[in-house]
Amino acid sequence: MSDTATRAASPSAANPMTDSTPRLFSFARHRGQQDAMRDLVASFADLHPYRSAMVDELVLDEDFYRRPARPEDLSFIRFDDAVTPETVTLLPSLAAQRLLLSINEMDICRLPRDGSPDALADFERFYGAESRTMGARIRPFLEDFVFDHVSDAPAPVDAGEQADLLRDILNREAGFWGLVAGHLRAKDFLEQGLRFILIQKWSLAETRRAALARAGAAGFFQPLGADGAPKLVLDAVDDRLIARLARHCDVDLKPHSYWQFYLSTSLGSCNLLHALAARPDRALALWGAAFAAEAEWISFGCLLAQAAEGLGIDAGAMAGGVGGGGGLAGHNLTPAAAIEDLGRRFARAQEVAEARFGQAGLARIGQGLAAASAMRMAAERDLSEQLQWLSSIDRYRDIAGMIDRRIQAECPDIDRETFVEPREMCSTTHVHDDHRLVAVETGDMVFWGNLGMSLELAPGEMVLVPMGRLHGSSILSDECVYHQPIIPEDWIEPLVAGLRLGARG
Repeated sequence: MSDTATRAASPSAANPMTDSTPRLFSFARHRGQQDAMRDLVASFADLHPYRSAMVDELVLDEDFYRRPARPEDLSFIRFDDAVTPETVTLLPSLAAQRLLLSINEMDICRLPRDGSPDALADFERFYGAESRTMGARIRPFLEDFVFDHVSDAPAPVDAGEQADLLRDILNREAGFWGLVAGHLRAKDFLEQGLRFILIQKWSLAETRRAALARAGAAGFFQPLGADGAPKLVLDAVDDRLIARLARHCDVDLKPHSYWQFYLSTSLGSCNLLHALAARPDRALALWGAAFAAEAEWISFGCLLAQAAEGLGIDAGAMAGGVGGGGGLAGHNLTPAAAIEDLGRRFARAQEVAEARFGQAGLARIGQGLAAASAMRMAAERDLSEQLQWLSSIDRYRDIAGMIDRRIQAECPDIDRETFVEPREMCSTTHVHDDHRLVAVETGDMVFWGNLGMSLELAPGEMVLVPMGRLHGSSILSDECVYHQPIIPEDWIEPLVAGLRLGARG
């Protein structure tokens, strides 16, 4: 990053954040309205595109208008308290983020594949007046619900501190991808893990880019000039290499074919950009969040190069190469020129904001930067825990057996839910707000948490599903009876600590 972007922090006796800077998101303003808003959210989710998935809809095969959202979950999601950093991976967050992405994308026109009556009907239903009107009514409520917590992130006001935070995002993200690549190689899970990662990053890239393009067309970045705006199309992270990796990993359909495998935090990273891009009064906050998104995208190149090498794919398609000097977080994979250019443009944005609006302008950039950083940290934790679980799924089957034996010995009446489901019953991907076993008593089930995963469970077999882990299932026999004992946290921690990314031994 340039010397200008990393200039030393100057003292700031008065912090405008505490006095005059509006909070980015506030769920408190909806107090007393939750019941009415919950009814509106449920009515929106009852529209056709959001019904639960059928067995043949695990992959949607480029059906853009289909958005399985498990609307039945909204019968018990209360929306009483906003999402927190501790609950960002749980079911209320996932449900709200799925609905928000659908609402945000009503402004992105994707024409139907053909002129068949069914295709035209789906197209008109998704973009129709009823959907748009209801979506506009619930969108501010859902955004405040899922993003209230990022407004609490400490926001740097000083230009030097902001530059330090942007550098920190670059370094931490690159270091994380290095850790992920090492873990996946050690687990012989590189291709499967990369498949899941590409769904989070590549399949949603078009949506992130659309948010910035929308903001650009609306004049959000006009003061920065044509070459000064943040961007998510970079020579340093060449789309051609990503496309090759995606084809290699069988992730080559268009958005949102892999809808059911999006993590709530991946959706949140997209929805945060859209939320800011839809509010002209948050333009400067979008500057900060968008530069943070660019930093994350540059760092993603670290994983791409390592993954391409590990899979025997020539990474030379990356413009400028991947060893341009000046690596970050111990890696030499992201071109130094891209980092330098990012720092130069970010410093210019800070100068423009400070010249026009003083410290108040800088404070707003810091808000967006801090909010994006908070979402990045949540996404890192969410993705690392999902990959750790998927890459050790056989071990989680063994752990389930250990827990089941403990239940029989110590807590035979432990809380549990029992399900009786018919053939081809499908459970749209979801998460639990607690740790559970999935234990089959009779019949046969197929269980998944990743594209291409097919874990078959026969009578007497089981698997541990930790809190917040995305998964789904379907029934292969005429009928299946299975149980979900709810497992205390203190039972889980000693059994899984050694399986986490970066754990030794």
